[in-house]
Amino acid sequence: TLDALDAQLIERRGWRQWSCVAPADTDQILKVAWSCRPDPLAVGERLLIVTQSCDLVHHCFENEPFVEAFRCEPVGIEKQPDGNLTAGKNPRTLLVSLAIDGEDRWFRIRSNGRLFFPRPLLASLDPDSSILIGEPSIAIIQRWLINRIVRTAFPDAFNDRTKKARQKLEALLKQGGERLLGLYVNLTPWEELPDGQGYGIDLIGLVDENLNFAQRCELEKLMGAAASAYEHTQGIDHCDFQVVDTSEFTYGLLRTHRLFPLDYMSLGGKPGGELPTIA
Repeated sequence: TLDALDAQLIERRGWRQWSCVAPADTDQILKVAWSCRPDPLAVGERLLIVTQSCDLVHHCFENEPFVEAFRCEPVGIEKQPDGNLTAGKNPRTLLVSLAIDGEDRWFRIRSNGRLFFPRPLLASLDPDSSILIGEPSIAIIQRWLINRIVRTAFPDAFNDRTKKARQKLEALLKQGGERLLGLYVNLTPWEELPDGQGYGIDLIGLVDENLNFAQRCELEKLMGAAASAYEHTQGIDHCDFQVVDTSEFTYGLLRTHRLFPLDYMSLGGKPGGELPTIA
């Protein structure tokens, strides 16, 4: 069990979200952990704590009985990482850089590497002080975890009808979408439709308010070409579009529009997979 004193010990030992379990302590945790992967950790593999810091030190064990963690598998450093697996583009596998003893190394996090273990264990263990996760890597892990839950899912009928239009959109964005902060979409309706009934689409491209006139015109031309590809698709009634900057984007638009899932793409000739910041 865990009492208030144990919770204080967890805090004093320095456990926080994004802490890692020391290699010498992983066996102790794995013996009691719930995980869908029974295989032991490989040499160099780490356990990354993703439970929020306040929950780690919460005084009531009954309310917060478990710690959530992910296995981080070391990736060979003899070649560049696969850009299709960086920046949260793949919902089931993430490659991310962590620093061990000051040296950046690539690790693989898989969705099936998630595990839970009793929180009282942390009261008797110290986090691994040799590993540091920088803010850029933290932001990528956060986005990857969030996208596994909240990423936009289109109706199957819509996906089937718009495969070619989506390919056109992706090609356009790779050619000139590096200045796009985010792409938002609203469907009418957000549900499966039978043949003979068409979808309405509204696309919004979000850009920085400091974009100059020529740059904004280029993006408007790009958005227009993408909208045209959708509008000339059978089963699509219309596709409207607009480009708005960060000073024009409203809460009302966030209520009606959803973020178009593009995290799997490397935009603007960025093979490493770094994406524009999504507002």
